[in-house]
Amino acid sequence: MRKLAMIVPLVIAFSACASTKPPNDKLTQVEASIQQAEQVGAENYAPLEIREARKKLDKARELVSREKYGKAKRTADRAMVDAELAQMKSLSEKAQKAVRQLRESIRVLQEEIQNNLDKAERQS
Repeated sequence: MRKLAMIVPLVIAFSACASTKPPNDKLTQVEASIQQAEQVGAENYAPLEIREARKKLDKARELVSREKYGKAKRTADRAMVDAELAQMKSLSEKAQKAVRQLRESIRVLQEEIQNNLDKAERQS
């Protein structure tokens, strides 16, 4: 009787885990995160990361269709990390590109200023 009293809560706990709901909200969040990454240029700046995010999202959807909701949620969480990494990497690369362009513009302006100063000196 005591063993039965210990087993029943375990059975209930396991059945509760098996009846979890599909992580539809998480999948929607991952889709949105992938779209945001694409909008900031992930295809160009973080192609591997965005590709991994898409693959993991597809895998999560497959797991949902097989009613493996726990695995689907974990896979969707990993897809989210990849999508966010792709977005951050893209933004970082774009910022670095902008800095390089600004530095080049400054260099060109400094050369022009120096050339103008040299001309002015020769004319005086």
